[in-house]
Amino acid sequence: MSEPEDLLGKADAFLKRFHPSSTAARHDVPVLTEVVAEPRESPPQAAPSAAANAPAKTELLELEHRLRQSILDSIASHVANAVEGHVQARIETAVQRALAALSSQLKPELEAHVRETVARAVAAEITRLRGPSRGT
Repeated sequence: MSEPEDLLGKADAFLKRFHPSSTAARHDVPVLTEVVAEPRESPPQAAPSAAANAPAKTELLELEHRLRQSILDSIASHVANAVEGHVQARIETAVQRALAALSSQLKPELEAHVRETVARAVAAEITRLRGPSRGT
């Protein structure tokens, strides 16, 4: 462990880094007991008009444009996600309805076509089986 004198010396050196002890450094910052002369003011002038301090119309338009763009950029992804979810749900519903309608339309036509094809195949097989005998 360090000796007490050594420790105090290190602490003193540390504090001197932040509180300079030279008189020149101390006079750079006024203290409450010193009187500080105020700079001489120019003769009082009329208060500037509100129009002189108001930003130019072009500056306001530019600010409005940047603000609008910033807002649109920040909400664009939220709006896109909301719209995408809504549109996707509506498309799924519409596709399911269209498939159901198409299925109900095609089912009778498909059944009729299968019956007709099977009937022709059966008739062709019966004709083939009734045909002239092979050995006669």
